[in-house]
Amino acid sequence: RSVQGGLLRARLNGKLRRMAFPGHRVTVSDEGEFLIAFSRNAPAQEKLTITFDDGQVLEKLFDVEQRTYEVDKVDNLPENTVKLDMATRVKLTQAEKKLDAIRNKYTKKNCYKNGFIWPSKGPVTSRYGQPRLLNGTDGGVHWGVDIAVPVGSPVRAPACGKVVFVEKDLPLSGHTMIIDHGHGLTSTFIHLHGFAAKVNDEVKQGQVVATVGMTGRTNGPHLDWRMNLFETRVDPELLVTPAK
Repeated sequence: RSVQGGLLRARLNGKLRRMAFPGHRVTVSDEGEFLIAFSRNAPAQEKLTITFDDGQVLEKLFDVEQRTYEVDKVDNLPENTVKLDMATRVKLTQAEKKLDAIRNKYTKKNCYKNGFIWPSKGPVTSRYGQPRLLNGTDGGVHWGVDIAVPVGSPVRAPACGKVVFVEKDLPLSGHTMIIDHGHGLTSTFIHLHGFAAKVNDEVKQGQVVATVGMTGRTNGPHLDWRMNLFETRVDPELLVTPAK
């Protein structure tokens, strides 16, 4: 769907020479399938240019649906998790670089083909793209979907994939896991309590991979589910049926 935070899947008919989608990385499978993502602040129009081996050029102009994002106010956070000291800032920068490198890796998996399910069932309390006020101060943008469920509740793989990152006590994120679904598409789970899978494990859709917690910067137990296509952050809610 061509909407801010959205993800599109398409297939080529013909031998590709190159593909250009400015500001984004696009990879094509051996079968000609590819994914493109629209960022939170994507402009109203974006152009994809495909050049085939025979010299034919195809240009596709996407009209990107624009969204409005309601401010998300989060209070009662420990003050040292809102006003970060220098040591924490350094650790946070190092952690973000590590996660970015993992998300930017390409694999030939195609686990996105069968769609996605909710990793946990519960009320959605915060959504993708919302600007945040943390204890009344600017807290940047919320990049995930928060699902309010008790500590210890199961976290299931939203699609098949390979566990590529598991680490405890990251700054702000707490216990964190990343699953690679292929072609640069990843799921990240943060604020976890425990892990039921380890790095290099191949997991199936619906398999329990972790448990919900309240580690890192949080004022209550919940699962924060985030998705990326390489560096572009996408909205997980657009890939699943609406929460009940």
